[in-house]
This record gives sequence, structure tokens and C-alpha cells, in this order.
Amino acid sequence: MPLGRSERFSIPRLQPPPLNAHYEGEYADREIRWRRLGAVDKVENIVSLLGPRAAEVRSVLEAGCGTGAVIATLSRHLDADEFTGVDMADPNLHADPLVAETGVRLLRSDGERLPFEDGSVDLVYASHVLEHVEDERGFLRELARVASKYVIVEVPCELTLLTSTGKLQHTLTTLGHINSFTPHSFALTLATSGLEVLDLRVFDHSEAVQAFYSSPLKGKLKRAIRSGLLNLHPGLAVKLFSYHCGALCDVRAK
Repeated sequence: MPLGRSERFSIPRLQPPPLNAHYEGEYADREIRWRRLGAVDKVENIVSLLGPRAAEVRSVLEAGCGTGAVIATLSRHLDADEFTGVDMADPNLHADPLVAETGVRLLRSDGERLPFEDGSVDLVYASHVLEHVEDERGFLRELARVASKYVIVEVPCELTLLTSTGKLQHTLTTLGHINSFTPHSFALTLATSGLEVLDLRVFDHSEAVQAFYSSPLKGKLKRAIRSGLLNLHPGLAVKLFSYHCGALCDVRAK
């Protein structure tokens, strides 16, 4: 029997929920604690990407701030004068208590245009937002429009050799991820959005994050295996495990 040029490849259909339905309503206490814990990792990644450039940053904007945990935590690690977070849902309705403690300003945005003038904020960042956005490149260009110096974007890289339809459905249903990335596809998205990437890194989860939904022992083991492989063979690691990928972009050439 001659081989055909195509064969039917059966993939179960994905069932998408309403866009961003996962973020409607109140956050449970456990969700708030999870977000605060994750904020520590995300802030460490942002500070690591900035390095000595942090001294140039006097104003910071987070697009898609959720509970405000990340921007509030970041305000304790950067010596800037202004820290603002915006989100489609009014972030003041479910703000992390850290927001009140740090004096960070939270605003509501329409999700398409940030309520800031062109080039008015030194650093604009979006941490784990791009995977929820319908128009990824339009969103990235909007971040660049507002930024005067730097844009930082971080995403989960969930496409691996082990990714199945079931896993995609799980992240779609429980997390609202409508976009999935590898480090390479993330870099391509940034480049085709007109952003000049200065630094792109793959980050592992902290031991505390690994242990949150399991146990301290499992968290320690997972951290050792994942981080060990990432250090020894990063190309293989990102094909087997899901990591976070962050990029620092310079917008001053725009």
C-alpha cells in the first residue's frame, strides 16, 4: 500500500471556557497565599533580569497585577519612587494586604490600552499575563508604548515533549491559559512584536513553590531534579519540564 502524503491525526477537541473566567470573583485565602508565594519568585526573576540597570528605574508599572502581590513585593526590592498595578478587574476589590502596607497604587484598565501616556514609565512588566491574552503582539506593543526604558515579560513555558491534550485542557480550564510557549516560541513572539531583547532566561520554581501543593520533601526533590537538569543540560530540561521564561527588553530604540 503506497504511503500517502497525509494521515488523519486524531486529537480530542479542547473545550475552552469563557476567556479569563478563572479570574472572575473573589480569591480564596489559599489562592492569595499561593499568589504571594509566587510573587517572591517572580520578583527575584525581575531583579535578576534588571541587574545593575535597576538603578535607572524610578517608576514601575505592572500590567495584569491581579491581587497586587508582585508589584507590592517588588516595591520592597527596587529603589523607585512610583509603583502602580493595573488589571481588567478592579484589583482593589481583592488586593493582597501587602498593597496597603507598601502604598502601591492599583488601577483598573480596559485590558486593551493602559491608562498612561507614551513613554511615561521607566519599567513596564507583565508576569504570567501573555498566556491569557488574545492579541499577544498587540499587548506587547502596548507595554512598549508606555515604557520609556525597559519592558520585562515572563511566561510559563508549558509546551514540552510530555505535553498532552489533557494537560493543555487542564491549564486552559483551571488557569485560563489560551497561549502556550516554549523558550524559542516566546523569543519569536517578542522579536516579531518589535521588542529588542537584551536578556532572556529560564527560571526554575523555588523549593517553597514546589512544596506548596505537595510536601517539603517532595518540594526539595523536585527542585533538585529540575534545577540540576537545567544547570547540566538546559536544552533537554526545557523539553521535559515546564519552567518560567523571562525576558528583559530595551524600548529606547523604538
